[in-house]
Amino acid sequence: MKATAKEEVSRLSSNDVILISYGINDYEINNFSQTLQNIIDFIQRNNQTNIILMNLPYRYDLPNSITVNRIITSLNRKLKKTLQAFPHTYFMETDNNRTLFTNHGLHMNKLGKQLVNCHIATLLYSTFEQKKSPPISLSWYELQNSNYSAQEDNQIISITRNSGFNKRLPVTRSDDFLWKA
Repeated sequence: MKATAKEEVSRLSSNDVILISYGINDYEINNFSQTLQNIIDFIQRNNQTNIILMNLPYRYDLPNSITVNRIITSLNRKLKKTLQAFPHTYFMETDNNRTLFTNHGLHMNKLGKQLVNCHIATLLYSTFEQKKSPPISLSWYELQNSNYSAQEDNQIISITRNSGFNKRLPVTRSDDFLWKA
């Protein structure tokens, strides 16, 4: 199974995305450095595709959850900083608000899952969004006066200024102190 997964991941290209989401079964509370190293090794091996790494969720089910959540915050901070060196990776921070978790505090509730899904969709859309170039302005269309008229193919184009602000007069070279002799 592990060899098949490695083969499948090696076939992915820059048009694909791997989403890494890990939870309590995927790390040891006492050995976060090994978790961090495993994630970095995976990212380095798979630089041919886009990788989205979700932050580690908080634990609200433990009696010492404050201490554990400080460690989780530290790991998330280290992951975010480390991923900045890899242009094919994105670090997705989810909200760790207690109200987004179930009563027992281990899993996200329905609202928490919906927010994560929306965040993933937004990130995917921005990753694969077609970049549009800005429009090219035509030089003959530039406005030089507050009222402008031009004749193009026997049609008169008239543009009036709608702004209530006073138009500033252009500065010429002769009025500039650098051009005076």
